[in-house]
Amino acid sequence: MKRILQVAASLRIGGAEKVARDIGYYVDPTQYEVHYIVFGDQIGEYEQELIERGCKVFHWPSPSESYPRFYNALRKLMTENHYDVVHAHTMFNIGWAMLAAKQSGVPVRVAHAHSALSNGRSIKKSLYEDCMRRLILRNATHLVACGNAAGIRLYGEKEYQKRGICILNGIDTAAFSFCPDAREMIREALGLKNAFVIGHVGHLLQVKNQTFLIQLMPEILKRKANAKLVLLGEGEDRPKLERLIHDLRLEDRVIMTGNVRNVRDYLSAMDVFAFPSLFEGMPLSIVEVQANGLPCVLSTGVPKDVYLTDLIQALSLDEKTAWIDRICRAERKEPEKYAQMMKDLGFDAQTMIGKFWAIYQGLMKDTHYEKD
Repeated sequence: MKRILQVAASLRIGGAEKVARDIGYYVDPTQYEVHYIVFGDQIGEYEQELIERGCKVFHWPSPSESYPRFYNALRKLMTENHYDVVHAHTMFNIGWAMLAAKQSGVPVRVAHAHSALSNGRSIKKSLYEDCMRRLILRNATHLVACGNAAGIRLYGEKEYQKRGICILNGIDTAAFSFCPDAREMIREALGLKNAFVIGHVGHLLQVKNQTFLIQLMPEILKRKANAKLVLLGEGEDRPKLERLIHDLRLEDRVIMTGNVRNVRDYLSAMDVFAFPSLFEGMPLSIVEVQANGLPCVLSTGVPKDVYLTDLIQALSLDEKTAWIDRICRAERKEPEKYAQMMKDLGFDAQTMIGKFWAIYQGLMKDTHYEKD
């Protein structure tokens, strides 16, 4: 039996977190034992189901509280548990995990890039990133990314082209397929029966740019008097967004649901999905949206890796009039066909997990980088 350590930062609802969760959730318990490190005391939505499947979860302080303490704790844990694989998902903090894993004799050391972070960083932050990149490149055996932009951001373009393995985020495509019954149920529960529903899924954070959508609503309502905006997710920007909704007198036009587990049902209730992120890696939510057959207007800050079907329309955030027009003209057409389409494209969770198993067993060493 192989023992695997996932360094995942958190097990809350989210794209990178979902990928880390799926590795433990779909694991063959006769072949693998999976442990997780998460930062802080918060119990994530995925944690209990992983524990029920035999995984172990360790809650640690954030690395930024003391990098030496974090590194020493990693060495101690790895030495005691004799891991066969260390797989880290925490962007530049991955450097510590890769160094500790190599020095602890872990044979398979997987770095996993999940985000194309902004390059507008402080000098101190840039120096830290440069140091961590060197640790990753020297000590990781596999440089994985959810998309090319994320891989280039973490590893640098030269190393990513040479060594990078792009493993696209996967979902249970059937579980995200369009469901007419769920559409009616959610629309009835939220008072959306005759509404034109604009939806968004994501952490309530500046990078997700929900402010942009809220600010568009007064103009959208001039075109679509029955428009409603539904925001799924939770995060530190919630108070700011609530104030903006109040200032624009949109309390009866914007619904904030918080985190939900039945995302498919909410997607089925929507008429168009709007995703104005400032930057992304390979957002899992856009894969889910397309499996649901939902038209999607997204920002050019989202990498082209996610342009998978004819449902996608990409616009600059400077083109506010175009955003309003594309949102208001969107309509569903044959939504039932897209789940199978996404599966055929290789975006199902089992395909993704199978590639990780191949890495863990030393079977995948080739490069899967392609230029946009």
